[in-house]
Amino acid sequence: MFLEEMPARESHLGPRDSFIFRCHEALTCFNECCRNKLLPLTPYDVLRLTGAIGFHSDKFLQSYTAYSIDPGSGFPVVHLSMQKDDRLNCPFVTEKGCAVYADRPTACRLYPLARFSRPRDDTTGSEAFYTLLDTPGCLGRRERNGLNVQSWIEDQGLAPYLENNDRFMAIVFHPRRDQNGALDQGQLQKVMVACYNLDIFREFIFSTSFLDIFQVDPETREKVKEDNVVLLKLGIAYLNRVLFTFKRRVA
Repeated sequence: MFLEEMPARESHLGPRDSFIFRCHEALTCFNECCRNKLLPLTPYDVLRLTGAIGFHSDKFLQSYTAYSIDPGSGFPVVHLSMQKDDRLNCPFVTEKGCAVYADRPTACRLYPLARFSRPRDDTTGSEAFYTLLDTPGCLGRRERNGLNVQSWIEDQGLAPYLENNDRFMAIVFHPRRDQNGALDQGQLQKVMVACYNLDIFREFIFSTSFLDIFQVDPETREKVKEDNVVLLKLGIAYLNRVLFTFKRRVA
């Protein structure tokens, strides 16, 4: 999540700050947090979910997501679509919990924390901090299980998520990004394909002269045939090249 204005300083949590939370099936609110949500998906979230359910990325995006344009950055924000039932459940929730738990999205892993990012004042990338979400009715917040932010990150397997999410946020907060925030239709399509629709991106790079034009080394060419994390890194590197070239002034 990225913001133009930071939440109040007193709500910021650092790595060693503690909080109380424990979720388990015995709680009467179990699964209640898995419904009626506007749940953002990062490119790495989509990568993990498509692998978990074995869908082509294009089919996954069509079947399970919607997207809007973030007014601050101009970038597309992909959201997980809830089921069209009376409870608006997550499509992957079951009575026993999350069916894709090992590959659940960043926001689900972080809960009850939220992580926010914004551009650094010196325009070199982004800075991030955590806050504790205000979730009335969450009985897990009453469980006496003392944690700190860093131990929660480690326990929830967040390291690869944060690493890949920060790599993407470096694009969003690129110092040469048009501060008006607008991306044209062609730029939006490039972001969606290179970061979210990786199977289409793979088909594109191997069916065109992309790999030669961008001088992709032999080792990376071989890895991107199967490794979606390497492919995502290539997609972000590609966007760095094509989104932020300076436009020559016309006299």
